[in-house]
Amino acid sequence: MKKFVNVFNLKYIYFIVFSSLIAWAFFAYFTMNTQIRNQEIYAKIINLSGKQRMLSQKTTLIAKRYFESKDENLKNHLKELINLMKEDYFYISNNLTSKEVWNIYFSPNDNLDKKVKNYFELVEQFYKSNDFNLLKEIEKDSFELLPLLDKAVYAFQKESDEKTAELLKREKFILFGTILTILLEALFIVIPSIRINAQKEKELNELNASLKTRIDEAIEENLEKEKIIQQQFHFSQMEEVIVNVSHQWRQPLSVISTVASSIKISNEELTDKIDIIMSKVDYLSNTINNFNEFIKIDEILENIKLHQIIEKTLFVLDSSLKTNNININKNFYKDEIFIVGNSTKLSQALLSIFNNSRDFLITNQIENKEIHIKTYVENSFIFIEIEDNAGGIKQENLKKVFDIYFTTKHQSQGTGLGLYITYHIINKYFKGTVKAKNGQFGAKFIIKLPLK
Repeated sequence: MKKFVNVFNLKYIYFIVFSSLIAWAFFAYFTMNTQIRNQEIYAKIINLSGKQRMLSQKTTLIAKRYFESKDENLKNHLKELINLMKEDYFYISNNLTSKEVWNIYFSPNDNLDKKVKNYFELVEQFYKSNDFNLLKEIEKDSFELLPLLDKAVYAFQKESDEKTAELLKREKFILFGTILTILLEALFIVIPSIRINAQKEKELNELNASLKTRIDEAIEENLEKEKIIQQQFHFSQMEEVIVNVSHQWRQPLSVISTVASSIKISNEELTDKIDIIMSKVDYLSNTINNFNEFIKIDEILENIKLHQIIEKTLFVLDSSLKTNNININKNFYKDEIFIVGNSTKLSQALLSIFNNSRDFLITNQIENKEIHIKTYVENSFIFIEIEDNAGGIKQENLKKVFDIYFTTKHQSQGTGLGLYITYHIINKYFKGTVKAKNGQFGAKFIIKLPLK
């Protein structure tokens, strides 16, 4: 609640301060605009008032010279001066700026307006008649106008100076008000904002530290879970291996037993029988080597032959595949393909897919059971396609086949770890992808690996 009040107060102060700054800006604009406009008016009026003095004297002089010479050019010039003086006077009389100036032009004491207009009338009459008496009156009025016109010019100048002084005071007031507003902004907005931002930054850093701790804990927890999953999968595969070992050993041991029994009965053909025993012992030894290599848990990277790994993986399943009459059709790329990785991990990934195909071929009671394996290279990638003819995967399950613990088998028959581990191995250890879809005959798994 307190924080909300502080935020509300801060917003209120923001509004007041910025409204004040806007007000000062408008006030400064209005003041400067008024000053400029007044200066323009005063400058023009002072200039024209000064011209009135000069024109009154010049008009009188030209009138006198025209009287003496009767020169038409001087007469025309006299007319121009009369029109110019009347035009300037019209502007001045319509832009009187104060009561004091107005009194100079219209009060009974000075009555400059009446005297100027009387002067215009005399000059115009003289222009028409060229009368000597009118000229004398013009000279007299010109002499009398001069101090009044000076008085008007002085009054305009005085007013201009007073207005300028007043506007300068306003400028100082605006400057003081603006500085005061900026100080208030610093005191009530900038400093509190800095404090709030510092507090927010502190809270954010604390939150980031807390989140980092949680993330680290979550990562550690996930790593532990991953280890457990890997162990579960490894135990599951060891169980599978043991089953396959028993299948692989059963027939050779049976042969050895039969040959040994026959040796007891007769020593004939002893050499041939010993050769049979030795070949079966070699077979069993190779089987042990292959299984031992398959269940290794090291993660050493090496340059491995793809087709050789596929063959070794199929060898592990050889007895199971033969027992269930499952044919393996291989369509390998024309050249041996080399990849950098861990042979054990790749074998584990492939074994999960082969086991999946084998189990569905058996479960669905397919008569002519087949698994097709195809390898090819395209656009700097190696592709491994494994397809069975078990009928495919239900559409709703296609997106879930790589999910952890997902299985369509009975709980006693599967853990749902196999294909999850396959996805994990291909993605993490080989920087590749694996996807499942329904092919022409059944489930089709496509592994895509970058070509090193």
